[in-house]
Amino acid sequence: MYRKALDVGLKTLAPDVSGTLQKRIDKMVEQHVLTPDLGTWAHQIRLLGNESAHDEEAPDRDELEALRNFTNLALQYLFTLPKMVELRKAPDAAS
Repeated sequence: MYRKALDVGLKTLAPDVSGTLQKRIDKMVEQHVLTPDLGTWAHQIRLLGNESAHDEEAPDRDELEALRNFTNLALQYLFTLPKMVELRKAPDAAS
């Protein structure tokens, strides 16, 4: 589900960028929508998510924790921080 959350978030952020999640991440890095470091994180989420979906063994606690942390940080960077900056810049924002 962390991989899915990233996928939906990226589609929301850049609906015009299509293709597989791997291609979308690469294209968004190329277009500077994602930083190179965030692209690396996104690929880690993608790869761990793929492994979790296709491996017979369930991911262990450390893998799940890494997925959660990477996803949380990526979504904060993509959505939460920009909104906080936008609200701070608003004319009626407290000084």
